[in-house]
Amino acid sequence: MLQRGLFDRARLRLAGWYVVFLAVILLVLDVGVVSIMGSSLESRVDDELQRKAAQASAAIVYVAGASGIDRNDLASDPSWNDVSLYATTASGSVLTGSSPYASVLPDRKALGEGLAGRAGFTTVIRSTEPFIVYTQPVYRSAAGSARVGAVVQVARSARTLVDASTSLISLLLGATLVALVLAFVAGLWLADKALEPIRVNLLNQKDFVSDASHELRTPVTVIRAAAESILRPKERASRRVQQLSQDIISETVQLARMVENLATLAQADSRVRLRRDPVELAALFDEAGASGKLLAAARGVELWAEIDADGVVRGDEVRLRQLVAILLDNATRFSPPGQPVVLRATTVDGRLRVTVSDSGPGIPEAELPRIFNRFYRGADQRQHEGSGLGLAIARWIVQEHGGTITVRSQVGVGTEFTVELPFAQ
Repeated sequence: MLQRGLFDRARLRLAGWYVVFLAVILLVLDVGVVSIMGSSLESRVDDELQRKAAQASAAIVYVAGASGIDRNDLASDPSWNDVSLYATTASGSVLTGSSPYASVLPDRKALGEGLAGRAGFTTVIRSTEPFIVYTQPVYRSAAGSARVGAVVQVARSARTLVDASTSLISLLLGATLVALVLAFVAGLWLADKALEPIRVNLLNQKDFVSDASHELRTPVTVIRAAAESILRPKERASRRVQQLSQDIISETVQLARMVENLATLAQADSRVRLRRDPVELAALFDEAGASGKLLAAARGVELWAEIDADGVVRGDEVRLRQLVAILLDNATRFSPPGQPVVLRATTVDGRLRVTVSDSGPGIPEAELPRIFNRFYRGADQRQHEGSGLGLAIARWIVQEHGGTITVRSQVGVGTEFTVELPFAQ
């Protein structure tokens, strides 16, 4: 059903927006968690390297004007197993260089900074593996002043940081994906619950329109029959009674047409599938043109039919005739007496194009987007008969046949409706 399709799309749209917003929130949280975790791990490694550098600096000794390093304190500390050490004097004498990352140290650029008295962290890449290097100058007091006597560099692999970050990102992405899937399912359920009252109300409204249009057919027919019987008595009725009877008949015809249009729209809302039979265009336009000429003559206008299309379309022949009749009825109603209404049918880019144009008062540009709405009638249309349902039905018929309907209009010049339909494959 049409409402079911609309509500299914609404459910998907609501659930989709819910998942999008949740995804944005989770993405922000994931980025925050990864950033905080990465900063925390990096800070711990930095603190450890600073402690190691301080320990190595304390192990440097100066004896009889020479420099050396006490390896006993360092060798007894097992935490040096994954930390490399490099120490050199200001004169360039290497004090020590230890594994496990012998190829990483020294970092020459950072070493120069250390000799200039600046400590700091750098990153060195060896065989695609990153290493964090900390360089610290060691000051030596001599002649009442302090100067850089040596430089210590310590390094540790950042692979643990990368692996921890990668694992955390994988875990968060997996959890986020599972959360989004569950959120989508939950969103569909919540949207269905939220839309259920609206769906019930619309279904009740559709049923009411369908039932009302069905129930109104009989009294409208009875009223018309009674009014017509007044005009056929054995004794002729007075002029006043005849006029009232004519008014009753005219209004019942209009009411019957509205009831029929409401029934058609109720059928459209119920998403009843139209027939898909081969329809010969020649026969279709012959019948539509003959009916249109009678309608135009009754209203004092002339119908020009310019049919230059032949072939077959697949659809409901009754509804297609109704489509052309609606457009011709609309055009002949507003066209001035004596002016022509033109019905054209051509083939353009492998599609059937039907245009109905008139030289009536035209439609203001502000009203064009609303003329296909149900019960919409422009200010100039209210003085004419009509229910405002014809164009809504025309659009439904065109859409059910996989086509398009457009309108062009200029106030004081006229209006042209264009319908394009695909040919049968």
